[in-house]
Amino acid sequence: MSDKALNLVLDLRKREEDDALELLLEAQNNVASFERQIAQLKEFENIYIEEMKAKSKFQLDMSTYLAYQQFINKLETIKERQEAGLVKLQEQENRARSNYLDKQQQRKIIESLIEKHRLERERLEAKAEQKLSDDIVSSKQARLLIEKMK
Repeated sequence: MSDKALNLVLDLRKREEDDALELLLEAQNNVASFERQIAQLKEFENIYIEEMKAKSKFQLDMSTYLAYQQFINKLETIKERQEAGLVKLQEQENRARSNYLDKQQQRKIIESLIEKHRLERERLEAKAEQKLSDDIVSSKQARLLIEKMK
C-alpha cells in the first residue's frame, strides 16, 4: 500500500476516532447529568423527610402525614427510574469508550505502518547513497589506475 493511500486511510481513521470521542464525551455528559439529577432527587427527598419529622413533633395530622408520605414515595419511584436509566447510560458510555479505544488503536496501527514505510524508505535511500558513494570511489580509483597505466 502506498504512502498516499496510507495517509488517506489515516485521515479516515482520525475522523472516525474524533467522531467516537465526541460520542464518548456525550455519553459521559449524559451519565454525569443523570447522576446530578439523582443526587438532587435524594436531596429533595431528604428535605421532605426532615420537614415531615420536624412537623410531626408538633402534632402532624394524618392527611398531611399521608400527603408527605405519598410525595416521598413518588420521589423514590422517580429516583429508581432514574437509577435504571443511569445504568443504561453507563452501559452506553462503556460501549462508547470501547469504540473510541478501538478507533484509537486502528489509527495507531496505520501510523505505525506509515512510520515503518518511512524507515524502510530511509534505509533504501541510505543504501542507494552508499552504493552511489562506493561507485564514485570505485570510478575515481579506476581512473587513477588507468592514468597510472598510461
